[in-house]
Amino acid sequence: MADLEGLMQRYRSLVPGIMESVLAGKRLLVVTHIDADGLCSGSAVFSALKRRGANVTVRTVPDLDPKTITELASQRHDFYIFVDLASTLVAELEAALGGRYLVIDHHEISEADIGNQSVVNAWAFGYDGGREACSSTMAYFFAAALDPANSDLSTLAVVGALADRQESGPGRSLTGLNRSAMEVAQKKGLLMVSKDLMFTGRETRPVHESVALTSTPFLKGLTGSKDATLALLHNSGLELKEGGAWRTISSLGDDEKRKLTEAIAEALGSEPGATEALAGLFGEVYTFRFEDPFTPLRDAREFGTLLNSCGRMGLAGIGISVCLGDRSAALKEAMRNLSDYRSGINRALDAVTSDASRVEPHGRLVLVNGEGVVDERLLGPVISILTGSPAYKDKVVVGRATSRGNDLKISSRVGDLYEGAVDLGSVMREAAAEVGGVGGGHAMAAGAKIPASRADAFSKSVADRVSG
Repeated sequence: MADLEGLMQRYRSLVPGIMESVLAGKRLLVVTHIDADGLCSGSAVFSALKRRGANVTVRTVPDLDPKTITELASQRHDFYIFVDLASTLVAELEAALGGRYLVIDHHEISEADIGNQSVVNAWAFGYDGGREACSSTMAYFFAAALDPANSDLSTLAVVGALADRQESGPGRSLTGLNRSAMEVAQKKGLLMVSKDLMFTGRETRPVHESVALTSTPFLKGLTGSKDATLALLHNSGLELKEGGAWRTISSLGDDEKRKLTEAIAEALGSEPGATEALAGLFGEVYTFRFEDPFTPLRDAREFGTLLNSCGRMGLAGIGISVCLGDRSAALKEAMRNLSDYRSGINRALDAVTSDASRVEPHGRLVLVNGEGVVDERLLGPVISILTGSPAYKDKVVVGRATSRGNDLKISSRVGDLYEGAVDLGSVMREAAAEVGGVGGGHAMAAGAKIPASRADAFSKSVADRVSG
């Protein structure tokens, strides 16, 4: 049973010790992941501590493993706060840091570690960490316990939850602890919540590009094809320009949105999944009241995409700067990077889907070999897009890409229409451990890092677990 008050009591019990370290001038280090949830949660914890006068820095890491923990410990900070990381490495943290750490996370955790006093995990308080509570939301409530005036940081919780695909309620709405944070942002007048069309880039891209960029839901014949979408909308009679400038989804009136939907419905016709795709176009939209219109920060989902692009393209620091309020140089750099990120994903998708030998179906499991053609930083988005396509919506999709050294990066997702019961967090953790790697995550989305030489053994182990 969800226990928000229990979570807040746990956080409040930590505040005196943390403030004692702050007042003593102790050196604090916040360590967080590079994805959007990691950037938002790390920024929220950093901001909350900085506002209380802490001597604190923040660092991002693409993965946390024993080697990285040893390297962090050698830096001799007085106290470490790990956010969106480390729930499967509590023993290693204890050995390296001897209790000088705090873990704030939402990933699944073992029964042995869930009661550890240095760990605050969503699952311990009755929240499903894959659907109801992301690290950004966990971080926001930590910030609120440190000082109730940190309510503005609730916006980062909304961004992190949506970017982590935790929109599990009706109409892709937020639920659980995520919704509690969302309601704070809404009550404070920072966030507008409405039912509307949810195309990608609804605030920033021309209408036809916005439709073509949308992969959730996948629109066969339109997703990935700007030219086909432009031709369709032009023939529909929809006014796509105003005063010589391209219009956006957010600028359309109700009648125009209806015309747009009807045009898409006609294009999809009787394609399998067409009804579900059309229904998936409408849902809960989250708009930040004080962000500039026509920027990626106005729409919370676009904000998350921008941050993901920063983290995955080696610009995590730029993403954190945007989270901390930089709306000049950092935002401009992030927007330039977003274009490169999208281009990179499109190239990777083309490389994988145009070569049949790279996609191996095994019943309800699909193995995707991205070695040499998919940058490991883009593997997650590529697998997510594939899983959302009609061909794989009822499958488990597991992809791999070349990583640093002699390792492989693994990313896995469960399609929305998958009928079996599978917990990818457990599958990745157990299969990776069998081959000398590390893995974990959520039931519906998880990842791993394994030795490249054990790829076949890992794939067989995954197949056995999924089919079992």
